[in-house]
Amino acid sequence: MKGSILNNDVADKFLEDVRTNKLQLGLDIGCGLDSHLRFKLGTFNVILGHANVGKTYWVLWYMLAIAIKHNKRFLIFSSENTVGGLKRNLMQLLAQKKLNQFSEHDFWKYKTQIEGWFKFIDTDHLYSYKDLIKVFDENLNDFDCCLVDPYNSLVRDKSVVGNSHEIDYQVASEFRIFCRTRNKTLYVNAHASTEALRKTYHKDHDLAGYPIPPNASDIEGGGKWVNRADDFIVIHRLTQHPQHWMFTDIHVKKVKETETGGTPTFMDEPVRFKLWDGCKFLNINTNGEEVDVFSGVPVVESKIEINKDFDNEIDVPF
Repeated sequence: MKGSILNNDVADKFLEDVRTNKLQLGLDIGCGLDSHLRFKLGTFNVILGHANVGKTYWVLWYMLAIAIKHNKRFLIFSSENTVGGLKRNLMQLLAQKKLNQFSEHDFWKYKTQIEGWFKFIDTDHLYSYKDLIKVFDENLNDFDCCLVDPYNSLVRDKSVVGNSHEIDYQVASEFRIFCRTRNKTLYVNAHASTEALRKTYHKDHDLAGYPIPPNASDIEGGGKWVNRADDFIVIHRLTQHPQHWMFTDIHVKKVKETETGGTPTFMDEPVRFKLWDGCKFLNINTNGEEVDVFSGVPVVESKIEINKDFDNEIDVPF
């Protein structure tokens, strides 16, 4: 009840678990990312990146890794993608090969697996944040985690008054309360501001002229989002670099509860992933090895050639 005094029991259990090292860690995926990012129920998380760096694709892969290892289920709202395209990407990431290489048995096997872990919200309509919370509440038994992709595709709820700054604060606060009270996890994808797009590496840098990763404060709407989020993640990729375009860098900017696992990455030391053949992410570990996260096996020879699909801008998963 609003305004009630909380019972000490819940807080006391948390404090005792911390004292006795019994606090449960967030879920891992079995690679170097685990030192910085853990999947935790009941948390509100924000993901920032420039347009076209592959935020949706990498987040789907991360969620798939959690589904494979921990059998968690996901509810996806992705207004800039078709459900067919999302399922195709997930099926290819699971099988680690292109859909046109599937046998009929492969097709039904991987389609069934993906549909057991992932459900999708119809995007043929406009949604406000309240509309989405209502959908989440109506389907609480069907998912552990939901994705809003991207935030700026939501329309303003007519019942909420105030300027955009005040509205964003209310949305972020209500999202966070939803996660805590329902014990569900939420990831929100967001774009960087226009000004952030103009920031490039300085002229003496090896990557001179290429866009730098956005700071947490570069998100559209400003620093309120990192203030409200439990974890804040930046995804960056140099889409126009002739050699680095396949590298996806994960910068963890904020981890609210480090006792349950995770810690921010150091400046200019992101966790790096390498896209292979458009349907597999390899984690590049501290030894420079490229590791297939799903199998845990280092890939000894993973010479990556420029994907013909990428050259022709056909069926590229970004």
